[in-house]
Amino acid sequence: MKHTYKTIIQNYFHRFQADVTIAAFSAPKNGQALEQISEFYRLWFIIEGEGELMQSGRLYHTKPGQLLLLPPGKQSFKTGSAPNAVYWCNFRASIGDMEMFDLLKLPLIVVPKEQVHLRTLFERLIDVYRSSTMTRELRIRAALFDIMAIYLEYGGISEESLQQVEPLEKIDRVLDYIEHHLSEQIGVEDLARLAYLHPNYFIGYFKNIVGYAPTQYVNMRRVERAKQLLEKPDCNITEVAQQVGMQNHYLSRMFKQYTGVTPSRYRQIYLSKKQNKT
Repeated sequence: MKHTYKTIIQNYFHRFQADVTIAAFSAPKNGQALEQISEFYRLWFIIEGEGELMQSGRLYHTKPGQLLLLPPGKQSFKTGSAPNAVYWCNFRASIGDMEMFDLLKLPLIVVPKEQVHLRTLFERLIDVYRSSTMTRELRIRAALFDIMAIYLEYGGISEESLQQVEPLEKIDRVLDYIEHHLSEQIGVEDLARLAYLHPNYFIGYFKNIVGYAPTQYVNMRRVERAKQLLEKPDCNITEVAQQVGMQNHYLSRMFKQYTGVTPSRYRQIYLSKKQNKT
């Protein structure tokens, strides 16, 4: 996948937030129809029974082993065709997350290979949801994110599908420009021009998609590029600073701000780890 697309998606996942409202295991009576109108996203992992699910006017055949991500709205199983056993949870996502789900055009159904692991994750989610421990919320989110990671890994997020998303296509030009001009001065006006947007509007537009303001993102990319260069023994600190468009003292200050260590200390840690491996 193209680096800029990967960056956008990874930044989105970094910002992703979700609150589980309920988690359970259900065994509907045979022949019982299930119809729901919900404001929540729902994850279903079917254990037993086959069914026919109507979603947005389209009919889906469901069977054991499938993991479903049901968006907010209306879904219904035909009478007599509902699953007999299913792990499930409801969760609430932010407006931005809901928009990204829609843009990515994720599939309703995936069939993961990790069936036993997925079952364990749902059981863990249900257990911690019912608990009252101090770390309950952390463990709920950890289990949910593990389940979501499995769903997304099988959901088929491809470069071809991302190219069809207009906001990503526009930002792609901007991110590509940043990657190739880190050694130069990069102004917001220059980036806005690439996206054919007014600078004031562009800042919010960029942050909504990428998750960071343009200047903050450029600084982060410079620090990441500096890390890569520092891992090369033959590249001194002055050369690193030049290649990321900074003076030595400014690079040291920004690098420590983002990583907690100075460039020299980062190189020392990296080289010592490399020597220990050999």
